[in-house]
Amino acid sequence: MFGTNPVRAQEAGDGSSLWVQEIFYTLQGEGPFTGEPSVFIRLGGCNLACYFCDTDFESSTWRPTLAEIFDKVKALQSKARLVVITGGEPFRQNIVPLVGGLLERDFTVQLETNGTLYQDLPWCSDLFVVCSPKTPLLNEKLAAHIDAYKYLIKDGETDERDGLPSFSTRQSGAPGAIARPLPGKSVFVMPLDEQDEERNVLNIKASMNAALKYGYRLTLQTHKYLGLR
Repeated sequence: MFGTNPVRAQEAGDGSSLWVQEIFYTLQGEGPFTGEPSVFIRLGGCNLACYFCDTDFESSTWRPTLAEIFDKVKALQSKARLVVITGGEPFRQNIVPLVGGLLERDFTVQLETNGTLYQDLPWCSDLFVVCSPKTPLLNEKLAAHIDAYKYLIKDGETDERDGLPSFSTRQSGAPGAIARPLPGKSVFVMPLDEQDEERNVLNIKASMNAALKYGYRLTLQTHKYLGLR
């Protein structure tokens, strides 16, 4: 979307149907579950507009019921026991029934979020929240449930004190505060894909150096290297 998407508010609703961009089977390409066969549920709409975002989460008009979503996951799952709910921003819609239903079906659920919104989910050991901060502050209620943080690294735009981003996600090249991880949590650093080979090499090196210097874990978008979604 590259920052052109509408900034959408949190939706009211009972969660019996959701705006879904797509559901597909793949390998998780980044973060703590890298390499795991996964069913991705990509939800529509986001409450932020980041200039570097290359994900389409606005073109679908599909609003399936929960039953249709569960049927699609079952048909796709193959060997997967992991379901990744992403977006857009998944907390923008009422995902409580979706998450609860997946947990009841013995799936491990990973939520990918920007950390600005909250819902009272059925928190348990099979529910993992991976937050990629894009704003100065995180939702205080959600922060207690974040299992891991993931930061996009752009060469020349990190803070020398911690190696994490120090520039805006909304305006390219503009300084901006980005929320930092809570102590004791896993931190992943990932090179920003700028759709430019030379820039991407620099971003990979910057991510690698941040991991080595500050003890973070390097993660790459493995699915892109493999030609997967």
